[in-house]
Amino acid sequence: MWDGTLSYTLPPVVVDDGPDDCAPGWNACAEGHTALRIAGLWPDGRPSRLFRVETDGLVVERGDKLRAATWCIVEEILDVTPHVRRMSEPFGELADEITAEQMAWRAALARPRHDEAAIETGLREALAARGIESWTLRRFNDAWAARDARAAWAARDARDARAAWAAWTAWAAWAARAAWDAWDARAAWDAWDAWAARDARDARAARDAWDAWDARDALLVFYTSRRGWISSRTDLLTTGIRDAYAAGLAVAIPTGPTELGWAMEAT
Repeated sequence: MWDGTLSYTLPPVVVDDGPDDCAPGWNACAEGHTALRIAGLWPDGRPSRLFRVETDGLVVERGDKLRAATWCIVEEILDVTPHVRRMSEPFGELADEITAEQMAWRAALARPRHDEAAIETGLREALAARGIESWTLRRFNDAWAARDARAAWAARDARDARAAWAAWTAWAAWAARAAWDAWDARAAWDAWDAWAARDARDARAARDAWDAWDARDALLVFYTSRRGWISSRTDLLTTGIRDAYAAGLAVAIPTGPTELGWAMEAT
């Protein structure tokens, strides 16, 4: 197991030199923005990390990926903003705004603070922004307990649970998805890949990555609203919830008809 010390040489593995884009070997990309697009900006609800690697051995290039028997991990690229900006070029004149929003979410999902009061304040702001300020907040000891409570409630009344979930997402996220589906602009799909945090679906088997989807939905609403495709506020799904994550929120999900369950990130 790598302990994070640099530089570090990965143990040699067998490399597939066949035509497939994805095949055995240590995989990397020629450019940082490509690596971030493929891996996602927050694949498991935490900011991804970017490293520069080198090798003296054979490198197999297929599509936008490189693979080798080993790489030396030389340094971490701490400032990923230029790479996110490059990745966001398909968004045209909104690229700078989208870059700023993505970087703000990366900063929040790093959970730089652990402040219970700030989390509750953020969640109440989020509820108010979504028009459900009458909901109550219920803290759980950990994220697993919150998810178990939601699952038990959904098992008892699936229709009620779906209605509460729709209220929490404020429908705007669904409207934004519909707007995206209706928009025939495939040039922006590369940037969308990073938002989608594609690995998050697999990560849910171990830990439901609601945080990744909160960020994705908020960005989608921001963008489609700025484009005028939906009529909601650009910050509808950002207000409060992003600040709550920055204060150490682990998860916030409906756990009752008018109840938002939440838990703090473990310290």
